[in-house]
Parts: sequence; C-alpha cells; structure tokens
Amino acid sequence: MSSTPALQDWLDGALRSRLDRLTRRRSPGLPAPQVLVEAPGVRFGYGAVEQPFHTASIGKVFVAVLIGRLVEQGRLALDSPVGTLMPADDLAGLPAADGVDLGVEVTVEHLLAHRSGLPDPLEPPRGHRTACSLAGLGSDPDRRWDLRSVLAQARGLPAVGRPGARFGYTDAGFALLLRVAEEVAGRPARELLREQVFDPAGMTHTGQPHDTATRAELAALDIAPMWVARAEVSRLPVLSVGSVDGGAVTTADDLVRFQRALHAGALISAELLAHLARPRSRLRPGIHYGAGLATLRFGEFMPLVLRGLPEPVGGLGLTAAHAFHYPAQDAQVVLNLHSTRAMRASFQLHIQIARRLAALPG
Repeated sequence: MSSTPALQDWLDGALRSRLDRLTRRRSPGLPAPQVLVEAPGVRFGYGAVEQPFHTASIGKVFVAVLIGRLVEQGRLALDSPVGTLMPADDLAGLPAADGVDLGVEVTVEHLLAHRSGLPDPLEPPRGHRTACSLAGLGSDPDRRWDLRSVLAQARGLPAVGRPGARFGYTDAGFALLLRVAEEVAGRPARELLREQVFDPAGMTHTGQPHDTATRAELAALDIAPMWVARAEVSRLPVLSVGSVDGGAVTTADDLVRFQRALHAGALISAELLAHLARPRSRLRPGIHYGAGLATLRFGEFMPLVLRGLPEPVGGLGLTAAHAFHYPAQDAQVVLNLHSTRAMRASFQLHIQIARRLAALPG
C-alpha cells in the first residue's frame, strides 16, 4: 500500500493539531507558523501560507544559483580570484590574516563556502560592534543598507583566518559575491537576481522591496511579521540589510517553485548543483554547508533516535525560516516561525516532518 495517503492523513491530523498547540503557546505578536509540505500526491499548508515573508539567509541559495548561472555563462569561474573580477576599492581595508592578499588568495568558491576568512558584520565576534549587527537593527529603523555600506562595517573586525583554512559563516562574503556579480554582468544585484533566478524559476511573488521602497510604501505591504531579537522589522527600511546575502520577500509557494526548478536542472546543471551542495563544513551538529547550500543531517541531533533520516538540501534563515528539498522523496518543506527566538522550535517541527517523509518510497 502506498504511504502517500498515510502521510496526508498525518499532516492533516497529527501535525495540524501540533501546530495548533504551538500557535496557542506563542508570544503575543507572533502569528501562527507558516508551513508548506509538498510531495507527490501530497500537499499541506498551515497558517497564512500565502502571505509573503522575508527569507533571511535562505537568500544565500539564490546568490549561489546566480553565481552558478554566471559560471555556466562563462562570465567567471569558481576558482577565479576575486581581485580579477572587481575593483580594488571594494577589497581595500577588508580584514585579512597576516600576509594574505585577499584579491589574489580569495576565490569565488571560498566566498560561497564561507571559507574566505572574512568576519560577519551582521553577527560580529564578541567584543566588537557594528551598526548593521542583527542585535541592533531596531535602533536605527530607517537606515538603508547596501552592499558597500555593509562591507564597510566589516573593515573594523578581525579576520577569521586564512582563505580556505577554516569555516566562518559570513554575510560579508555574500555581499562580495553580489558585488562580483554586478561587476561581471554590469547590472545591479537586484536586477540580476530577478533576471537570472526569480523569473526563470517562476517566482512571480518574490522581490526585494526594502532596497528602494519608502517607509510609507513598506508599511502598506502585506508582509508577515519578522522578529530579530526584540525588534519587529518586517516593514522597516533597515531590513535592506537582508539583501546583502540575497534575502527577499517571497511566498512559500514561490520557494517550492524555486526548489523544483533548481533540482530539475532548470537553473543550473545537475553537476554544478551537486558541487555547490556537497557538504564541506559543519556550522554545528546537524547543519552542514557546501557552497551556498545547506544540508541537514538530523541524525547528528539525536543519533540513537534520528539515525537514517533523509538529508534535505536547501537554505536556513535565522528567523526560523527553512526551505528544503528532499531528493529521494521529491518532497519540499518550507517553514517560517517568524522569529530569531524560534529556531529550536522550527527544528523540532522539521524533524517531525522528516520522520514522516522518510516513509515515502525513495
């Protein structure tokens, strides 16, 4: 007997009840989780699943695909030193380990894989502060951030290490990748993401309004709340900082369209996708990064209980947003719990879904 009806029944029954309980326990101001699960013959939605929300760092997958398309168009190579692709002014003053010439020694792939040695101005190391840190976004809600202004905030931070030597998650690296894309293609990053990623993937409800819209225009938009630390920033110009890594306002259905297009070979080749997705580094047990894409290994969370679960590939946002593809099951999972304080709950929820998806024929 096919396990598809059993999965749909579980989603409509047990999972919906779990989500109802989770919603009742949420803090005031936090809406119900947005959840979308799709597999062959299965669809489940919960919460305001059609309401747009900000992807946060799920956008890094968009940047990786943009760079991949530029690679396959012959405009750059993964092993290209960044100094051959962009003006020296963009690199001047950025932190580097002793004796390191960033323009020569940092490659495009180093940036994609968080192995450039650059620090993260959005989450600076202990003892350092930046104006664009996530902890302080609510202090200057009308400030507009662009790629160069975020990179400028990295200049006062210490380097993580030598290029290629160690993993150091960094939004500065993805800001540099978007600057590379702008230079080699001669277009603003937001236009390139639209032309090279969003449109080809059929993402008709996706954009980056925080880059250009006024505060009044943002206030009128229908965007799900997004809590970063103690600040609700979903309609504030300061969320333009979320564009430095490709972050966008989108819908759960658009993220499913993106994942389906990506894994069907409609955006980049299967060979390049496999290269970008291959895990190289561990952020923490259970979360592994390749070159712009993350892989979840649930068995590392609880080895005796979760061993053998599927290992989905996709992206994570710090506001408890997930967008993952399950290759063997041809399934898609999109979650958004709206808050940096809900990441643990989001993984507990995703694990429950993964355990049920494991029963699908692969």
